[in-house]
Amino acid sequence: MFIGLLMSGEGPRIRPRQLATYMLIFVAAPVITFVFGRWLDGILSMPEFPPFPFNLVLGFTVFFAGLSIGIKSTRLLYREGFGLPWGEARTEVQSMKLVTTGPYAYTRNPIVLGYSLLPLGMGLMFKSPGMAFPTTAAVLLINVVLVKTREEPNLERRFGEEYLEYKRGTPFLIPDAGALVKAVVGPVSGRTEENDESPAKKGQAD
Repeated sequence: MFIGLLMSGEGPRIRPRQLATYMLIFVAAPVITFVFGRWLDGILSMPEFPPFPFNLVLGFTVFFAGLSIGIKSTRLLYREGFGLPWGEARTEVQSMKLVTTGPYAYTRNPIVLGYSLLPLGMGLMFKSPGMAFPTTAAVLLINVVLVKTREEPNLERRFGEEYLEYKRGTPFLIPDAGALVKAVVGPVSGRTEENDESPAKKGQAD
């Protein structure tokens, strides 16, 4: 993912050390999730759930949905906002523009939403309630605290009324179901109407 971002020639320069640290998270996080989740399963005597093969179907669906949301949101932040997810820790890579399109049109924190689905997906795949629920809740709690105490006040200071207006009209984390349905159904219904009109237009032309 980030090799593609580096080759695009857009956005802030990613230092090798920053890239290595960020990529290490994608190695360490699954290992910690697995070990911690299995430990909870044993301590709390949790049953395996869901049963095979539903664990694979549900697990892979949730995991790759989260991964897709996270990657797409990160790329959009980089290409349109000229920033990186760790901008609050490294001011030189803070976003220069407020991104409100793509996933950001439905939730203010799509990166948090996407990557928080990863432990849930892992837990379902490995039939581990300890991974799926307590670990996911812990990841969400840590991220929500960081966003509320550091990121949001900083965004309000940097972008002012533009961010406040965006904040008022966009959910913090969970997208509005109606808006998602409209986004999916709208283009489909539009294409259907165009197809329905085509024979009429063709008849008029004849």
